[in-house]
Amino acid sequence: MTGPAGASGLCVSAMTSVTAAKSKGGRDAARTRESILKAAQILFARKGYTTVGVREVAAEAGVNATLIRRYFGSKEGLFRAAVEDFLQVDPFIDGPRNEFGERAVALLKYGEEIPSALAMMMHATADPEARALCSALMHARIDRPLADWLGGDNALARAANINILWIGYMAARQVLPLPALTGDVVDETRRWLAIAIQALVDADKLK
Repeated sequence: MTGPAGASGLCVSAMTSVTAAKSKGGRDAARTRESILKAAQILFARKGYTTVGVREVAAEAGVNATLIRRYFGSKEGLFRAAVEDFLQVDPFIDGPRNEFGERAVALLKYGEEIPSALAMMMHATADPEARALCSALMHARIDRPLADWLGGDNALARAANINILWIGYMAARQVLPLPALTGDVVDETRRWLAIAIQALVDADKLK
């Protein structure tokens, strides 16, 4: 015969099982979403927004295509999330101001080895809506917060110029690699880039 204590124990056990199941479900959902996002980043960077379909992304991620709509709403929503995941300015500004140039170049060097927002965005320029989205995201997530961090005179212009240097470097190293940028040449280029970026950080006014 089960008394009050036994009934209480059964209730606690049942509640624990439900909580664990929900927790596991949440982890599985997060992993699935991450798998879709990474697959999309690889394909968008390699083949471009206009040529990559939802089913192709789903196949790359090993999931059912209906899950893309569940987690991202649409192909455009997936593309937005894929680009936003890379457009993070915090790692650049998180550290001493006088080491920004060197820190930025180190992060760009790391970025050469993985699918990048730049590759996705440049391949997406064939689609007017995707192009407009990329431009808006770049301004909102890079130029504007970087300008706020820089402060001083012409902060937004300085932020845009830093972004130009980043874009140019990544294009020459990843999107359309320049054969001349190898060995000692690329090392010297990185040193120059760090100095050029730091000069914009330190400048009160554009000369």
